Amino acid sequence: MKRSILALSLAFATAAAGFAGEPALKIISAGATVALTADDLKALPHVELTATDPHEKKEHLYSGVPVRDLLAKVGAPLGEKLRGKALQMAVLVRSRDGYTTLFALAEFDDAFSSRTVLLADSEDGKPLAANSALLRLIAPGDKRAARWARMVTSMEIVSPGAAH
Repeated sequence: MKRSILALSLAFATAAAGFAGEPALKIISAGATVALTADDLKALPHVELTATDPHEKKEHLYSGVPVRDLLAKVGAPLGEKLRGKALQMAVLVRSRDGYTTLFALAEFDDAFSSRTVLLADSEDGKPLAANSALLRLIAPGDKRAARWARMVTSMEIVSPGAAH
């Protein structure tokens, strides 16, 4: 039994290490795309926050990069630039399993929201579980669990109002 657990752990660690050089996250906007590896993400400034997982109804300590910091890498109009047509912008968050969720861009701006939405890479001091890894979106205060996306692979800034 111990050998099976050890072999499975080693296989998982080897598989995860094989992805180290591949993009773990793409951040996309009309003018720019940034691809970040797991190592790139680990090197970015992290914050910790305690939040209740709406799926489990259990409190956890998450560590990760604030989404607003990631969106700034592609020139997202935040702060004083978030006005006028920029208020129509949204962020599509896509996951490896095909799941997609949507946020208003303003939800990531300090002037509009007092909460920090985090792209977490660890929970309670450990890497995320396989069903959430490598990245999980943590949206404290959301009344529905649906936007706490697991296995996040990309974030894209879109402008739904531009299509009309």
